[in-house]
Amino acid sequence: MSVTLSELLTEIKEVLQDTSYTDTKLTSKINAALNAIAGGTRMPNGLIAPPLPDLFTIGTVTASTSLPYVSLPSDYCRKVTVVADSSGNLISGPTGGDYYAFELFIKQASDLRLAESGSIYRAAVKGTKLYYQGIPTSEDTIYLHYFKTPTTLASDTDIPSCLPAHLQSSLLVHYVLGEIFGAAIEDGQDNRGRGSEYHNNEFYKAMTDLIDYVGIDASPQYYGDDGFRDYGVCD
Repeated sequence: MSVTLSELLTEIKEVLQDTSYTDTKLTSKINAALNAIAGGTRMPNGLIAPPLPDLFTIGTVTASTSLPYVSLPSDYCRKVTVVADSSGNLISGPTGGDYYAFELFIKQASDLRLAESGSIYRAAVKGTKLYYQGIPTSEDTIYLHYFKTPTTLASDTDIPSCLPAHLQSSLLVHYVLGEIFGAAIEDGQDNRGRGSEYHNNEFYKAMTDLIDYVGIDASPQYYGDDGFRDYGVCD
């Protein structure tokens, strides 16, 4: 069963036993935790956790007729997987890479000023912008498949629905408590370290369960002029 914001606050406050942490302050930390998990947690082994399937969405942007880029949708969080034109035709990333291989995109541009005009045939993501070549002479709709930011928890009955129900509490409660105990001054360094270490360990255990639950897509494989290449997944 999913856990509500009110229930998450109660769990955290029962451990903290500190009235200086108001509901407002803790709610902000819970939402920060939710965004951090959705954005891709780096695990102790260095790997980045995969996107949350329930955050997958399809959105649109309107290509500029004067610039080689446009801002990604305001709810963009990570990992553009498909770019298509208004007719539904795929707009490819750079040859030998995915949409996040921006340097390849630049090197493969026929005009290094990124001023080539015409139908959009190639795209790449950099930061919060989608770059493309060519530049259309009239406004054109671009369709994007990507993973959006989670819905902010605000009301007592709100639930973090993008997380599996059985992991919502362990992920968010331990993340928040690990952050608080890691930053707060407690009665002694050893005490502080034990609290932070415990909750961080429990959080990463829950993250491992989340990764197993979600699964990891196979890394993209490409063939270039010099043969096989495996560039891996870039977020």
